[in-house]
Amino acid sequence: MTAIFDFTNYRQYLHDWIESQGARAYGLKGRMAEALGISSSLVSQILKGDKTLTPDQTSDLCDFLGLSDFEADYLHLLVESDRAGNVRYREKLSRKIANLQQQSQRIGKRVPRDKELNDEQKAIYYSSWLYTGIRNLTAVPGLDQADAIAAHLNLELSVVNRVLRFLLENGLCREEGGKISYGPASTHVDRESPFVNKHHQNWRFQAINLMERKRESDVYFTSPMSLSKGAAAEIKKLLPTFIQNVMKISGPSPSEITACLNMDWFEY
Repeated sequence: MTAIFDFTNYRQYLHDWIESQGARAYGLKGRMAEALGISSSLVSQILKGDKTLTPDQTSDLCDFLGLSDFEADYLHLLVESDRAGNVRYREKLSRKIANLQQQSQRIGKRVPRDKELNDEQKAIYYSSWLYTGIRNLTAVPGLDQADAIAAHLNLELSVVNRVLRFLLENGLCREEGGKISYGPASTHVDRESPFVNKHHQNWRFQAINLMERKRESDVYFTSPMSLSKGAAAEIKKLLPTFIQNVMKISGPSPSEITACLNMDWFEY
């Protein structure tokens, strides 16, 4: 992912960001124009330096790029500096830009290599299946960049970028050499957690959405039944053992695909 703090000119950042999207760069200016509520020709003029962004357009651009609040503040400063006509004011903005660049380096170094998410972070992480889903996808060869993940899931690149930034900032993924991989931070939601129901619901909704594919590799099992109390107790005893066996098999295996077991089994 292109790091905005490596740039002091927002146009250079945007050119680099667009180039980094590879095949998905085709039509990207049009999608950017739509997100900003302007014409594609105006986007081209902005990128060439003939025009500049307004504060409102910059805010919409931050959303399109999936920037964090900290990154958005930095982009606003770059645009404000570009618009500034007073030399002294531009110098003041340059000092603020340099200060945020330094802060970004310290923030990156503070991300621990092994930590448990706090409740505020869990509230975001378990708000959507995308956070666990995309994190798992980064362990699959060929899905180590935002554009590849977006194409695989048929999602807007801005959505994937927003999720990846959260994962990177919290140690759930890491980035080396422009490639994203599964990170060292740990996640766990137990049965008493206020997030456990949301976590289960996220993936069951995914199962419902994907049932229409009717793929041979997917399994959806639903079996309402009447049975004895003894049989029910016996079946219930089987489930923890089954789950443990699943984890013993999946845990040490190499990452080649992603899948989910609810008592539904589907690839995504």
